[in-house]
Amino acid sequence: MSAAYAVALNGTMVMPVVVLSMSKLAGYDEATATIVASAELAGIALYGMFLPKLALKSWQAVALGGLVAVVVGEALSFWLRAPLTLAAARFATGLGEGALFSLVSMKLASLANAERYWGALSLIGGSAMGVLLFVVSVMPQDEAGAPVFLILAAFVAIMAPLLVFIARRSPSLAVATHHSRLNGSKMLLSMIVVFLVYAVQGGQWAVCGYMGERVGLSNGAVGFYLATSSLVGFLGAVVPSFTHDKTKRLPAVLAGFLIMAVSIYFLFNMLTSVVFVATQVLVNIGFYIVTPFVTGVLTENDSDGSLMSRTLVVAVMGATVGTAIAGPVFAEAGASVFAWSCLLPLTVAAICGTMVFGHLHRSLPAVASVKIAE
Repeated sequence: MSAAYAVALNGTMVMPVVVLSMSKLAGYDEATATIVASAELAGIALYGMFLPKLALKSWQAVALGGLVAVVVGEALSFWLRAPLTLAAARFATGLGEGALFSLVSMKLASLANAERYWGALSLIGGSAMGVLLFVVSVMPQDEAGAPVFLILAAFVAIMAPLLVFIARRSPSLAVATHHSRLNGSKMLLSMIVVFLVYAVQGGQWAVCGYMGERVGLSNGAVGFYLATSSLVGFLGAVVPSFTHDKTKRLPAVLAGFLIMAVSIYFLFNMLTSVVFVATQVLVNIGFYIVTPFVTGVLTENDSDGSLMSRTLVVAVMGATVGTAIAGPVFAEAGASVFAWSCLLPLTVAAICGTMVFGHLHRSLPAVASVKIAE
């Protein structure tokens, strides 16, 4: 599952390098590069919106189709340069990534303590993606094409054999009880959290490479530091992976939001190389503290994996919006205004998250009483 997770989300992980490659080799400006790159996120969203249940009919066909779409899309991206055709290749890649994510969603649907599984996937699959980003970032660019896309295609090919081991989960795994259930309003609040967190992460991730250049780092150094910060940032997933006490979820989520907010503020307001590296590490740590908890709650309310695939749509919509508008806002309004445009949605997300996890925490005494009675 970690292999499928890594392939499904590798495009979002290397987004800063993809954007920079488009800017350097295709001659796009910041706004055009981020908009073209967001086509991949749109492909993921389209699959999750209309095709999330295909994996229930034949996971093998979905796995094969997803792998082919990703490899072909990455390979074509190496040669294409026109904005429309390159966006089409990125869109096809996104469709394949959405298909592979649906396999992970099907595997985890309705399991108890799902945040621990998502945390483990982030640690294992995320480490693989971090190594990928490191390799891509240190590769020298050339004038004939963007080698980043060939490396991405090779990464998918290496991971492909591992996907044959994906099958329906064991029936012995514990299933979430009705005490984890959310009503319609709380589900909506959870989706709002997902949208806003991914919008902020996607937006700042898309333009942070430009901040590295502004503080005097070379293109190679920027890629190296982003790769390193990503690898270290996945340590944030340790928190949800090892959180056994349900009462600790809300404090952990709020701590994650605070880490993200403070880091983003300093990233775009203090132009030094040390701050650039440190804040990117902390932004990623905060992000990987928050997201497994939120996706875990939604997974416990998912019967067949389709809800999580649609949740990915919400996440990708957020990341798409964040990525698409990040370039124009950053270019027109400046770094400081861009920072504040990230802090406001993070504040709203923290409020919504407090309402969701506060509701779940209030049901914990009732759960304890049931266990005592039994």
